[in-house]
Amino acid sequence: MILHLVRRVSAADRAQKQKILLAYDVVASALALWAAFWVRLGEPYWPWGLSVLGAALVSVSVGVLSLHQLQVYRIVLRYFDLRTVTRLFLAAAIAATAWVLTVYLARSSLVVDGGRILVPRSVAFIYCGFLFMLLFLGRYAMAWLLREAERMVPGAVDRERKNVAIYGANAAGISLAESVRKDHQYSLRAFVDDDRALHGQIIVGARIYSPEALANLVRREQISEVFLAIPSATRSQRLSAISRVRQLDLQVKTVPAPEEIVSGRFTVTDVRPIDVNDLLRREPVEPLTPLIREAVEGRSILITGAGGSIGSEICRQIMRGKPSKLVLLDHSEYSLYHIEQQLSELAQGIEPEDRPVIIPIVGSMLSELLVRSLIRAHGVDTIYHAAAYKHVPLLEHNEVVGVENNVIGTLVLGRLAVEEKLTRFTMISTDKAVRPESVMGASKRVAELVIQALAHEEGCPTRFGIVRFGNVLDSSGSVVQRFRSQIAAGGPVTVTHPDITRYFMSIPEATQLVLQASAIAAHGEVFVLDMGEPIRIADLARNMISLSGMTVRDEENPAGDIEIAYVGLRPGEKLYEELFVGEEARATAHPRIQMAKERFLSFAELGLHIEALREAIGAADAAAVRAKLQELTASDRAAETETRASYRPKGTAAPVRLVSDNRL
Repeated sequence: MILHLVRRVSAADRAQKQKILLAYDVVASALALWAAFWVRLGEPYWPWGLSVLGAALVSVSVGVLSLHQLQVYRIVLRYFDLRTVTRLFLAAAIAATAWVLTVYLARSSLVVDGGRILVPRSVAFIYCGFLFMLLFLGRYAMAWLLREAERMVPGAVDRERKNVAIYGANAAGISLAESVRKDHQYSLRAFVDDDRALHGQIIVGARIYSPEALANLVRREQISEVFLAIPSATRSQRLSAISRVRQLDLQVKTVPAPEEIVSGRFTVTDVRPIDVNDLLRREPVEPLTPLIREAVEGRSILITGAGGSIGSEICRQIMRGKPSKLVLLDHSEYSLYHIEQQLSELAQGIEPEDRPVIIPIVGSMLSELLVRSLIRAHGVDTIYHAAAYKHVPLLEHNEVVGVENNVIGTLVLGRLAVEEKLTRFTMISTDKAVRPESVMGASKRVAELVIQALAHEEGCPTRFGIVRFGNVLDSSGSVVQRFRSQIAAGGPVTVTHPDITRYFMSIPEATQLVLQASAIAAHGEVFVLDMGEPIRIADLARNMISLSGMTVRDEENPAGDIEIAYVGLRPGEKLYEELFVGEEARATAHPRIQMAKERFLSFAELGLHIEALREAIGAADAAAVRAKLQELTASDRAAETETRASYRPKGTAAPVRLVSDNRL
């Protein structure tokens, strides 16, 4: 009967529910005041004096108004939480304060045992306590009844709840636990945490256990899934936790990284299956906000390649830095439309006075007329140059177009930056530019030489910088994307060589570091992002197959699901990548950004080579283009053997493995 009534109330519109709550609060306020007098005077007493009744009316009115102003009536009861409790206490305190001030100013009095006394001021404190208790307990009871009524809806499918444990007794775990408690699909049975000081304690109604107790816990509580809530853990801690869970044949899911959810609060809907990105994600380092602010705030910024993987993330990161204007340049209409829509949605969450103007431009950076007009029309102050052709095997067959875009396009942008007296110019480069063995790598190295030459021209007004990093996870055409599609198709997963290694970094981390490096740049320095340890691609393939719920088919396991096929190195592909040409790295203001002033040519000397390169491109002479690239990068490849070895991964690369010894 009661639950039926509750369901009817729950189905009412919002205004009706608020009226019910308002009526309850008025009655609760009157009862609390009456109870306060009763407790204070030691006998049932209802104040009838005009001034006292007037003070009571003022107090009740102020209390209800406080609840309204604190937006308590807008809170959905079934999601009643600690913040609501705080607001209820504040409203009760305000009502009690209004009471005591009114009776004090009116010098209200009572008749007790035939004598008249001033209203005891201690009534206010008792009143505050009783009112808070009634406001809290009433809403708590309503929230409980609403949840019970929802759970017992006639005809609802009675789905069996999954017993789950949360790995991580921290803020993320608690936030997730609160959401799990309200979800009828899951039942929280325990927390697991590495911190011994927490073992045996209880949070959110669940006991905390050590990881070693997980096996017994799974059997006793029949746990079927574990939610990993350690978003800020180191890579070794994360791998250790994943390994422990997977050894028990449990489903393991994780909350996103902090940068993926800005609020830092997590719900069941945010939980997702473990992905390779979770294995490769590295120890987080907080960005140096002053550096980003210096590079971005209040500036009109042009981003080339704005629709690409790196360019689009640079746009998103810059949006948070309060620029005045974003000019997006890309030759792909679809990519440009996509990032413009994303940025427009992001802009809705920014205060109007801080919202940048977004200008999407379809066009090529090779057009000097177009780029100059953009700079002048929009008062461009800074350029982030992310546009480039980056696919190594494709450029081996498209040398002319690739070099024209990567080298000549960079020259056009760089020259205009100097001529138009821009403040900053930051070029995104690649580890493949170090001792290049491919057209793509060589073209990027020559583009670096162009920027360095411009930066060292006498009287150069622009602060040039080059940021060099390796592979970014899930960028366009990345190995991770290729492996995913191959696994989805049933295999085989193709790896070029058993020992090939690569550096990996997430797109958000890479772009944050790019923005910070641009604030440090001055004279064409090469900034190298700390990429961590290189990853063996063969082990990456094995782990991705495992995370997909399948096994590798090989000699040891002929009944496996997916085969790994070794197809040989592709044209221009290196077995491993390096980060420096030869000179020793120097530290910068950021712990994950290193700097090297590498070999460069003066613009007068480099200009002769560029003109020869232009002629070869104009004649579509691929052989001449290759020859000129070889000539310009020959000294890099001829660097001393011992210098090269010092940057080569030692022995076998540090592979990502799901093993209990926590090694990568």
